[in-house]
Amino acid sequence: MRHNVGSYRIPSGTVDEPRPESRRIVAELMGALVDRVRGAAGVLDYLNLLLCLHYLRGANPDRFDSLAARSRMVAGLDAAAQLLRDIGRSADDGLRSRGVHSSMAEALGRLEPRTARDLRQVVDAMSRLDEDVFGLILDAYEQQAALGSGEFFTPRAVVRLMTRLACSEFGPGQPQSVYDPFARDGGFLIEAAAACSVDEDGLPRRQAVRTHGETRLVDTWRLATMNLLLHGVPPALDLRRTEPWNDERGNTPKASYDIVLTNPPFNMSDPGREQRLHGRWAYGAPPLDNDNFAYVQHCLAMLSDRGRAGIIMPNKAGNSGHQAERNIRRNLVEAGVVDCVIALPAHLFTGTAVPVSVWLLRHPADPCETTLFLDARHMGAKNGPRRVLGPQDAESLLDAYRAHRRGEGVAPGSWTTAEGRQVPGALVSREGLRGCGYSLNPLDHVERRRNSGGAPAYVRASARERLSHAEERLEAAQEAAARLPFVGDHGPLPLEARQVSEVPLHVLCGIQAGPSYSRLGRAQRTGDGQVPVVFPQHLRDRRISEEVGERVTEETARRLRNFELQDKDIVCVRSGAIVPPVLVREREVGWLMSPNVLRVRVHEGQRGRVLPEYLFHYLCLDETVEWMRDRAAATAAPSLRSESLGALQIRLPDLAEQRVIAMALGGLDELDRAHREVAAALRDARTALAEGLLSPAAAFSSGPAPHCSSEKGVLL
Repeated sequence: MRHNVGSYRIPSGTVDEPRPESRRIVAELMGALVDRVRGAAGVLDYLNLLLCLHYLRGANPDRFDSLAARSRMVAGLDAAAQLLRDIGRSADDGLRSRGVHSSMAEALGRLEPRTARDLRQVVDAMSRLDEDVFGLILDAYEQQAALGSGEFFTPRAVVRLMTRLACSEFGPGQPQSVYDPFARDGGFLIEAAAACSVDEDGLPRRQAVRTHGETRLVDTWRLATMNLLLHGVPPALDLRRTEPWNDERGNTPKASYDIVLTNPPFNMSDPGREQRLHGRWAYGAPPLDNDNFAYVQHCLAMLSDRGRAGIIMPNKAGNSGHQAERNIRRNLVEAGVVDCVIALPAHLFTGTAVPVSVWLLRHPADPCETTLFLDARHMGAKNGPRRVLGPQDAESLLDAYRAHRRGEGVAPGSWTTAEGRQVPGALVSREGLRGCGYSLNPLDHVERRRNSGGAPAYVRASARERLSHAEERLEAAQEAAARLPFVGDHGPLPLEARQVSEVPLHVLCGIQAGPSYSRLGRAQRTGDGQVPVVFPQHLRDRRISEEVGERVTEETARRLRNFELQDKDIVCVRSGAIVPPVLVREREVGWLMSPNVLRVRVHEGQRGRVLPEYLFHYLCLDETVEWMRDRAAATAAPSLRSESLGALQIRLPDLAEQRVIAMALGGLDELDRAHREVAAALRDARTALAEGLLSPAAAFSSGPAPHCSSEKGVLL
């Protein structure tokens, strides 16, 4: 929802997960259009075009509508070049009116679209975006440019989690100021300003929260400034040439803030022996070639007496063996400034695969006697090559943290949130941290089963929960199976003597081989794509596996639209080990066939003659699968040809009988899956119980992992 402030439309907040249609549009914009519009210019210049349009649509909708109308009339390259310059000037005018120097007209003037139609397509696509996708555009650029630094984007869910953690001990309207020493796209400043925007009565605060951010790159500064303005946050963003802990003259900053949030760049190289001699190092000089603890100390130095800081850190920083870093960790612990450390799931970030944690810090004037460690590595849902933290994941972590702060999470046992979700954690005293060499890595404190992601109590509880759910599903499947035709009555089959016709498969169905390797080979597949591709290895137990990892971009999928899967299609192996086929379900609609599979689809004119579900079960018969294997083995290179499969004779009773047969066999398939789910859950429960009963460390300790043996932590 948007509301107007003069001519300035402000989104109500950032978007955790943009809608699929928005993702599709951004994928279109960051596909072939990038090269078609930029010409010899850089990708960043094209990105500036997208963000200028996105900014104008929010900040000056009348001007955007005027430019969009012009774009629909642009017919030549000269007119396209003039439109680009005018888009840049319009963005510059808007930014300069708010005190921000900008040169977007110059950047957009470097673009060289091949045709006016390409530019029209870009403007039209931007006009169809009806939600805040600033971060999504930056994320797509990050992938396009193959940046290794993760320069621009911190996932919205992580930003929101850290903001809520840092603000959790403040009442409504209490935090007066927010600071980010490495502002990237300005996401932390936007989220914190939104979180602190209302007073105790839920009304807008009379005085806005003071925000301040810093960055070292001109491009980052310009893009973050637009993002801040688009969200109604004053663009107090400095472009610095020095580290944030020193000003231009080498002096340390003097300001202080209630909330400090940041995702700084971190260096995972082995620390050197030298240490810094200058800076505000209250806890010890960090190594010269590693800024991890320089940022930690800078964040602490910028806090007000009641302040809280949240910072993303590599897990390695928590238990690095470097003497200088170990000394800093010791001083942090002894000062009581480390409130909570949360291990995040892998693959949350586009720009790095380094495992990271969130460190929640507090001012030494308000120290804590214990540190809470939470293990969130099991949380989140897989979305392509990345994981995404959902709202329930964030609520679970916030619940666990709040209970710790209220003293409710100090009893041994597995902590369960109000939503019934369990969070492995450990509450470790200062003495316990001394005994662990001052490690601040959650994995050194949260008890976990070997080769598993949770504490023994958590693993056992999760295993019991899975077994209980599996048994409930089995009971329901058994009750449904008892009512199935041919199953529940145990009598003779009434259809054994029926007369049926036999029809070749190609008469009933279209049989389509997957695209050639030249059209869908390794070059077209990417871990960053949105559309899954089905290979033979994904055909398991008459279902398409949940673990489809091969994907292509939306643009590639559009080029291969003829190879899309539809509901009730049947997929067979074309080349490779022949296994029973699968029936496509709704969730797999729009996925692509790989070159190694065949698609069987009932002709429109034959739908009154054969049911796809019946045909699927017929193709799954053991004798049918053997027939397909024989035909595949008869070729020079083992492969099942479309013509060979089309010759298969299908026995066809009438539709009513087909429906009854499909119902019975489909019900038994569900019962089969329910039995196997119970068996798998039972094996997991047995393994978890064995670990608890037979492992001395797991069975009789509720403290740190075996390599930290001096004091027992408290499991949540």
